[in-house]
Amino acid sequence: MIDSYELLLSDYISKEDFFSFGLEKSIYIPDAKVEAQWQSLKKDIANNKTVFMRGFKSSTSMHMSSDFYSKLFENKHVKKDPSNTQNPSKIIEKLTAYKKGKDLKNYQLSSIFGRSRNILAFCAPWNIVYIPSILDPLLSVDANTDLANEFKRRFMQHSYEKFKPYIDEFNQTLSNHQFQKSMDEYFQKLFDDGHFDKDEMIVFENTMREDFTPIKI
Repeated sequence: MIDSYELLLSDYISKEDFFSFGLEKSIYIPDAKVEAQWQSLKKDIANNKTVFMRGFKSSTSMHMSSDFYSKLFENKHVKKDPSNTQNPSKIIEKLTAYKKGKDLKNYQLSSIFGRSRNILAFCAPWNIVYIPSILDPLLSVDANTDLANEFKRRFMQHSYEKFKPYIDEFNQTLSNHQFQKSMDEYFQKLFDDGHFDKDEMIVFENTMREDFTPIKI
């Protein structure tokens, strides 16, 4: 298989320089603004204010997610992001003062650690970044080459070190014994009640459990 990235790196630029370019030219929300935005997000969740998540295609799954957040977070105002990027885009535009198409060209919005169905992560300021478009294919969930996997690892390690206090707090919340117990009980009751199609419940549970796993690098 011919990989154009491998050709680029073998003939024109070193891998280290290419990776350094990706890390150094990515645009993160400034550290000073991450703390305030993170506290604001947590406060909105706790106070039953409107917060957002990446939507499911299935209306049944969206109904289940609303019930999930109502029970586990006591928040009844979790909404589907209209475009699956609208609200993260608003946050990074406001806090960096850069807007794609106006101030930036050939940059892409990216979710660093994914977990887009988790309201603690989807709009978390430590999970949103602009990356040079040339590197976006290497971060795709479908990219599985050695080159892509190495860059993903370095990119996430770099981001984790940059935002470690916030990510550690996120991890502690998800690892909390009582939270884990509540989630187990919720899914057990979901299946016991049998109000939804079993296959859809299985997909929903798997998705939510994956997005509610701690971030490990």
